[in-house]
Amino acid sequence: MHATSRRILRLGLRILLRSVGGVALVAVITWAAFSVLHANPLIVGFAYVLAVLIVAARWGLTESLVTSVAAMLCLNYFFLPPILSLTIADPQNWVALFAFFVTSATASKLSASVRHRAAEAQARRVEVDQLYQLSLSLMLLDTTRELGPQLAAAIKKHFGFDTIAFCDAATGVIHFAGTEDPRFEKEVLRAVATTDSSWFVSRKQLERTTLEVVVAPIALGGRILGSLGAIGPPLSESAVQAIGNLAAVTLEHAHQQIALGRLEVARQNEQLRSILLDAVAHDFLTPLTSIKSAVTAVRSEYRHEAEEEDFLAVVEEEADRLSEMINDITDMARIEPGRLRIRLRESRIEDVVRSSVDHVRTILKHRPLEVKVAQGIAAVNADPEMLGLALRQLLGNAIKFSPPESTISIAAWQDGDAVRAAVRDQGPGIPRDEMESIFERYYRGKQTRETVAGTGMGLSIAREIIRAHHGRLWVDNAKEGGAEFSFTLPASREDHRS
Repeated sequence: MHATSRRILRLGLRILLRSVGGVALVAVITWAAFSVLHANPLIVGFAYVLAVLIVAARWGLTESLVTSVAAMLCLNYFFLPPILSLTIADPQNWVALFAFFVTSATASKLSASVRHRAAEAQARRVEVDQLYQLSLSLMLLDTTRELGPQLAAAIKKHFGFDTIAFCDAATGVIHFAGTEDPRFEKEVLRAVATTDSSWFVSRKQLERTTLEVVVAPIALGGRILGSLGAIGPPLSESAVQAIGNLAAVTLEHAHQQIALGRLEVARQNEQLRSILLDAVAHDFLTPLTSIKSAVTAVRSEYRHEAEEEDFLAVVEEEADRLSEMINDITDMARIEPGRLRIRLRESRIEDVVRSSVDHVRTILKHRPLEVKVAQGIAAVNADPEMLGLALRQLLGNAIKFSPPESTISIAAWQDGDAVRAAVRDQGPGIPRDEMESIFERYYRGKQTRETVAGTGMGLSIAREIIRAHHGRLWVDNAKEGGAEFSFTLPASREDHRS
């Protein structure tokens, strides 16, 4: 309250001094016109009006009104008869005196209004120039560094604020341009940044200064991205909102750039992964082919004891197994999320089932396998290698998660306009809340992640392949126990018509 009184006192003193200046100007005109020039009332009246306009243009409305009153009294006293008297003999002079005062007052008001608008226009022009410079700076923000400090520093630089604070809505962290300023209320900054209904601009005058504290939301499309606090000279409401809009657009654009950068890195990683898998598969397959050829030649051309023959058979069998695994790796290298490369041709599901079963013979060992493929199943338009890989992933999953002595069943049949296949095991089944999660990449079941080895990619690969064939893969718990993985593929149109 004391600071406010002092400001009012200083403002009143300034107006008083300017008013005295206006009265002094009238006194000078009166002395020159009365004592030196002996001018008539008409000329003096125009001189007084000019003086009032000068005061109004230079200082303001209050000072010009005081000058108008002083000019009216001087005109009456020195130039309207009776001279040197405040009385007026001719009633027409009253009309002239009143017209002079109204003209002076109106001219003062119009001049002051024009002056005020000119000052506002100049201030808006400066603000627009500052906003333009700020927009250029915000376009050059480095997205590899933290955005908050850069944003606050750019606004402080171009608008001359004492301090700028930015509160990130996502993290609640407050960044300052320079050192932390205790004049900011952090609770207010965080409240504006984290409340969806915050749209207002908070203004607070600092005591004993002409500075004010402004807190405004940074929002885009009704979504709050943060809040901005500033301490400095008063700024128009439109300028504050424009700064907030520029900051919001900059943050959104930067976040999109960061997201696109991450997507590009992920794409390049997937591409590099495919290249590495292809290279590793090729480098492994070459020596394995030599080993296989050598073992086959030794077994066929030389005699061996029964025990030696068993050892060589194991080597040949394991070489075949490694070759199959490498072929699977090569196929997996062609799988990219959302961009599976397949080569479609007319295929029979019974051939795919037979090939897949032959591939997993080595890991089945003596486990019972029940295969039921119905007769007369329509062909499907598919990539048999990729479809076989999907089926082998389902069979491998069944082998992992079921007891060693339990039976694994695989069946295929015609289901209307689709071909359906199912792989069923006698394991613990799938918890209902994980029936979708198990198809996500790298996800492993809560009950078995500690006891069964794996990467959590098999089922994801299988679903990706089935989706690429415009089919559907899902899982159910069988009534007899265990899990049943089923998929459907559209039957080939030509085969279906025949």
